Amino acid sequence: MSQGSSSTLVSSQIKCHYGLIASHLTTKTIANPGRKFYKCPKPKDYSCRFFLWEDEVFPVNPMSANKELGSSMDVVMLDIEKLKQEVAAMEAKNYSQVIKVSILEEKISKTWIILFIILGLFLGFVAA
Repeated sequence: MSQGSSSTLVSSQIKCHYGLIASHLTTKTIANPGRKFYKCPKPKDYSCRFFLWEDEVFPVNPMSANKELGSSMDVVMLDIEKLKQEVAAMEAKNYSQVIKVSILEEKISKTWIILFIILGLFLGFVAA
């Protein structure tokens, strides 16, 4: 499970979604023996279902956390650059499409003019 968006860390106190100070407990399960976690202090039937592993809040090694953040930041910056290139390519494609549309609109206008001239000549010929 993960930390919800409304939980906060204030003065080393983890709060649940209700804004209450979360219970700090230790598991006795086979899967996670001795692992510490936070959960909503209310009974299960009234709980907001807040749950957070302590080691997900406080990294064991702050230096490794900084390295992870640095590499994550590098990945994000690369993604931003790729997105900027994609946007530039889309803008260029959009511009070429706008040019094509304006050329087609001009051709349609000329076709209507020619059509009206031919219609006028035909009506003049029929009337004569």
